Amino acid sequence: MNLTTARAIGGVLMGALGWFVSDLVRPLMPESTVFGWFNHVNLALGAYVGWSMLVPKGGQASSGNRMVAMSRGLTAAFSLATIAILAQSVNEMLRLSKRLRYSDPLKALEDVFRIIADFGVVLLHPTVIGPLIIGSVVIAFIVDMAHSRWR
Repeated sequence: MNLTTARAIGGVLMGALGWFVSDLVRPLMPESTVFGWFNHVNLALGAYVGWSMLVPKGGQASSGNRMVAMSRGLTAAFSLATIAILAQSVNEMLRLSKRLRYSDPLKALEDVFRIIADFGVVLLHPTVIGPLIIGSVVIAFIVDMAHSRWR
């Protein structure tokens, strides 16, 4: 992947969105939750998604087509949510496995899907999913404008 201004802008803005949405999730979790590197991991995942997904690809319609930019923004929001939920669920499973909660590795892998469902319900709260979708679509428009300006 080439280093372009549009990629850099997409990475920085989606990383910031990942951090912001992480802060919106915190009040919805139980008070006993230990977040640790929660924001930092989501910032890195957001930066990766913004860097790799928001810039128009070679065969796609270039800038000016707002529907394509909106589609890339929605795809980035879904991808960020999916990757972040998976990463945080595996992290939670590893934390629980260190406490010897599981009798065998298969039970731990099964529990990942329960944790994904629990975290997914939190992510579907309107105060979380709304800013994630709106923010990623706005960022996609900004990246599209940057791509058309600085090729």
